[in-house]
Amino acid sequence: MAETLPEIFFRSAERFADKGALVPKVKGIFKAITYRECAETVMSFACGLSELGVTKGDRVALLSENRPEWAFSDLAVLALGGITVPLYLTLSPKQIEYGLNDSQSKIAIISRPEHLEKFNAIIADVPYLEQVITFYEPSGSELYPVRSFDSVVARGKAFRKKNPHYIAECLKKVSEDDCATIIYTSGTTGEPRGVLLTHRNFISNINGALELIRIDETDMFLSFLPLCHVFERMAGYYLPLSRGSTIVYAESVQTVGDNMQEVHPTIMASVPRLYEKIYNHIQDKAVQGSFIKRKVFEWCINIGKKHYSAQKGRSVNPVLRYSYAIADRFIFKKVRERTGGRMKYFVSGGAPLSKHIGEFFAGAGLTVLEGYGLTETSPVISLNPPEDNRIGTVGKPLPGVEVRIAEDGEICVRGPNVMAGYHNKPDATNEAFDKDGWFHTGDIGSMSEDRYITITDRKKNLIITSGGKNIAPQPIENMLLNSPYILQIMMVAERRSFPGALVVPNFENLEIYCKKNGISYTSRKELINHPRAYELINNEIERLSVDLAHCEKIKKIVLLENEFTEQNGEITPTLKLKRKVIEEKYKKEIEKIYS
Repeated sequence: MAETLPEIFFRSAERFADKGALVPKVKGIFKAITYRECAETVMSFACGLSELGVTKGDRVALLSENRPEWAFSDLAVLALGGITVPLYLTLSPKQIEYGLNDSQSKIAIISRPEHLEKFNAIIADVPYLEQVITFYEPSGSELYPVRSFDSVVARGKAFRKKNPHYIAECLKKVSEDDCATIIYTSGTTGEPRGVLLTHRNFISNINGALELIRIDETDMFLSFLPLCHVFERMAGYYLPLSRGSTIVYAESVQTVGDNMQEVHPTIMASVPRLYEKIYNHIQDKAVQGSFIKRKVFEWCINIGKKHYSAQKGRSVNPVLRYSYAIADRFIFKKVRERTGGRMKYFVSGGAPLSKHIGEFFAGAGLTVLEGYGLTETSPVISLNPPEDNRIGTVGKPLPGVEVRIAEDGEICVRGPNVMAGYHNKPDATNEAFDKDGWFHTGDIGSMSEDRYITITDRKKNLIITSGGKNIAPQPIENMLLNSPYILQIMMVAERRSFPGALVVPNFENLEIYCKKNGISYTSRKELINHPRAYELINNEIERLSVDLAHCEKIKKIVLLENEFTEQNGEITPTLKLKRKVIEEKYKKEIEKIYS
């Protein structure tokens, strides 16, 4: 059995040499790169990196959208015993600087000229970085060493001719306990933490998942979640390559729907936002139609749920079977066609999936297997098995993964998938584990007698959007309080597609601004609804959010007339926001943000 990630890949490349492995869209056509061709490129690029000084234990940063070169770069670094440091495309220059310096990355690999602009802004402040490799041809006018990916591959090819067994020798030196990657996550405090994941961590996750779901060389995955996210990296990249499956790269997040219908995937990993979009698209058409059309839609949804429940109980009566055939013709068949027509499984993770959405897809004859995990657990802790998929739960622990519920309801995990620790943060690492080696997830949940896990709450305030992005609200809120026009602010984004905020203006300063600018109003209630007041606060938030990642930026706000107070139970004696209390009290205002 393979012990490292590059070993897994090279074994698949040997077994499925002439089969399509990675499929990008080139000049409007999806064109497959075979396993043999991928292996050749990986070995040549690895040798080229070695020529540039990359050795075992070195860190190489990777800033790119999903594409074959992402996989080539990652596998080449791992083959040398190096450590890949993936970075989100949406990171600001300051955030990139932190990742490069904390990881001490000596090389950065980037995909686009605009990414180089971010590096230009920080190049004087990243002393460990020696050079940059680009997936395009550099101009030659850069102020620091920049090489193209193709030139490094060509250099590696020449090296391989003289050293044909070099990669094989390197692979022998890579251990399952070696660190494979450092993935930066915001954590609960907002300060980035570099999660150290080993080859063993990922391989245990791959093997555990394969015991629950069947995947083979006939399967086709559509990849669109960012590969720098551990969910896509394991479920949409390492997992399919381990089985000789084909990975097709979506052109963009916006084209996923079209790409599904073009390539007809059989398996796809996604966050709940995709399922929400598909459902909302169909619902919007119904709502915009006639009264009869809306009623037909509601009837079909209801019949779909009943049919799914009856199927699980193996008792579909003739009337329900006939009703479902009608509902299938009107709605469900179209849903399946929109997903390509041959989907075996959707795998949902990164954020909680609405039970209502899960039931809709089940009624449509599409299996959505919801799972649960964290970056620190490589990532999968639990997954619903296809033969007993329980909507509303996140499934059962993977084989080999231990889960227990602590006295306070916190989910604790132990097993070969759990991280080695946080890079350069021994105190944070010690805090995350108890004396018996259990990793404390920070999530509150329950587990049934037959070990199905249900997530009920979060122990801390980390927000997860429906797109699976982790956002630590407090540091962002504290930063925005630097505005003279903002007295209090609370971010909202849990299970939502983007961050919003409830804002209590600093009325003293706001009223002065209004007086200077001739803005008239008769009451504070009228003032918070004035377009000019909204524009001012919104501009302040934009001004102070320049260095935030795109997913962290507040997109829409609601202004509130009254302060959050201790007397009203909205803040603690130490002035911390009681988020759940505020969310419940201002439920209507929050709905306005997302309406």
